[in-house]
Amino acid sequence: MIRVSNIEKFATHDGPGIRTTVFLKGCPLHCPWCANPETWNIEHVLMHDDRKCVECKTCMHVCSQHAISFPFKWDKEKCIYCKKCEDACLQDAISFAGKDMEIDDVLKEILKDKDYFDQSNGGVTISGGEPFMQFDAFLELIKQCKEKRLHVAVETTGNYSLDKLKQALPYIDLFLMDLKHLDAQKLKDVTGGNLNLILNNFTYLAKNCPKKVIVRMPVIPRFNDDICEDVIKFCASLKLSEVNLLPFHTMGKNKWNQLNKEFVYDKDKMMERKILTPYIEMGKQLGVYVKIGG
Repeated sequence: MIRVSNIEKFATHDGPGIRTTVFLKGCPLHCPWCANPETWNIEHVLMHDDRKCVECKTCMHVCSQHAISFPFKWDKEKCIYCKKCEDACLQDAISFAGKDMEIDDVLKEILKDKDYFDQSNGGVTISGGEPFMQFDAFLELIKQCKEKRLHVAVETTGNYSLDKLKQALPYIDLFLMDLKHLDAQKLKDVTGGNLNLILNNFTYLAKNCPKKVIVRMPVIPRFNDDICEDVIKFCASLKLSEVNLLPFHTMGKNKWNQLNKEFVYDKDKMMERKILTPYIEMGKQLGVYVKIGG
């Protein structure tokens, strides 16, 4: 079994061609700008959309565990995840993030679009969360994908042991790998990330299969928007040939609200792409292809 958050069809920004992206639950990081905060916890989590809720309180009345109260509040300690509240909500204001699936069933869902993959040189992308968090199930899934001759990309934080990377490497065609900061303490304080783990993995991939790596840097106000040049130079030093600078956006804001979490970037505006375009020329001078966006 593998715990899936979502399966997105016809994705075009998660690797080459037309792709199916499988989002897995669980992440070791807690980035305050995250677009998928429902994937942090490997457990099922309730999401409540107050824009849809009419406060009929049907969900509260069907909950035998008294895990729901109003103004809407969910007590995860009482919840037994029977999902009766989700079924009873006629407004679709309640949903649970996380679905346990057999790996064979995930593969069947992916293979429905194999014709599109073949025509567009696309494939499957495993994302999250951090796919390596469910390592054994993730490894089995990508092995089966390669048995079906699918192109496999992985969106990853790089925040795991080198041993796990080495085990998974033969079954991965492309790493879309985040590099969020080069200051270990700042990375840890803001995201919980371990820079030593991340750089060990970058160094190993750069030495052994640099063409398999696209570096992704989410450019975030007041966190790393002043170090884009440093990141590009670092990638050039490792002879990694492509860096994607991902402009800050607020598209995950509503998910934070549904999880009753504070979105600290609530008042920040979406970053304009033109702010980052000067780095394209800088990258050319260093032999690095810099792309704005994924």
